[in-house]
Amino acid sequence: MEMTINFYDVEHGSCTHIITLNNKHILVDIGSKTYKSITSYIRNKYLRYYGGNIDELIITHPHEDHIYDLPQLYNILKPRVLQRPKGAFDIIPTQNTALHKEIADYANKMNREYSNPIGTGENPLYSSNNGGVDIEIISSADSWTTKDDLNTFSSIIIINYEGYKFILTGDNPKSILQNMIEINYCDIKNKISNATALLAPHHGRTGEYCDSFFKLVNPYLTIVSDKSIVHTTQEKTAQLYKGRGAKLYGKERYVLTTRNDGTISFTVTTNSCTVSMNQEGY
Repeated sequence: MEMTINFYDVEHGSCTHIITLNNKHILVDIGSKTYKSITSYIRNKYLRYYGGNIDELIITHPHEDHIYDLPQLYNILKPRVLQRPKGAFDIIPTQNTALHKEIADYANKMNREYSNPIGTGENPLYSSNNGGVDIEIISSADSWTTKDDLNTFSSIIIINYEGYKFILTGDNPKSILQNMIEINYCDIKNKISNATALLAPHHGRTGEYCDSFFKLVNPYLTIVSDKSIVHTTQEKTAQLYKGRGAKLYGKERYVLTTRNDGTISFTVTTNSCTVSMNQEGY
C-alpha cells in the first residue's frame, strides 16, 4: 500500500497530484503546459478505465498559472469537491483574449456552482476517507488578504502519511508567512516542522524567501515548480532553500526543480519514501 505525490512539470505554473492508498485522486492547483493539457494526461494515465473524476481540487489561489487547465478539468474530470479561497472571487481575465476570458469564466462558474457544504463522509481531506492520508489546509486570515494581490489568498497544504510530511504552498508573500510564524497561526509551527519535502513559495522567488518559515519546515528536499528560463528572481534559490538534504542517485540534493528534473514523484509506504524524477513523461 502506497501514497504517491506527483509534482508535475507544468512550466511556470503549479500542479500537484496526490494519489491515496484507496485510489483517491486529489489535485492541488491545475497549472498546465501551454500546449499539452495536464488534465488529459492524468485522465489517460490514471483514470481512463475508472470512468473517473478528480475527487478533490484544492486551489491555493486563482492566479492563472495555478488554474490554467481549469476548463479542461471541469469538462473532462470534473472534481467532486472544490476547495478554494472564496474571498478571492470573482476574478477578472489577466489579458483580453478568448483563452484568458475562458479561464476566468470557468473559475467564477465553479466558485458559484460548488456551494453546498461538504459532509465528513464525502470530504477527501479526512484521513478515514482516503486510506489514512491526512490533508490539512491553512488559509490566510481575511485581514491579510486583498484582491489587489491574489497571492495574499494563498493557502498552505499539509499532507501527512506514515510519518512523512509534505508542505505545499501557493504564491505566499513573505510578509504573510512571517505573520503566521510570529503568532503561531493555526498552530502552524507544530504542523509544518521537520517536513519531508516543501514546495517552495512563489516558485522559489528569492524575494519571497522567508527564513523563519523555511527553518521550521526544515525539509530534506525543496521542490521548485519553474520553467526552462531562469529568472533573476530565482538566481539564489538553491542557496537559500538548503535544508537537510537527501542522497539521490549517488548525489546529495537539496533542491529539485521541474526545470531541470522534470516531473518529481514521491512514493510513500509504511517504511520508506522514494523519489523519482522525470518518470511521468509529462
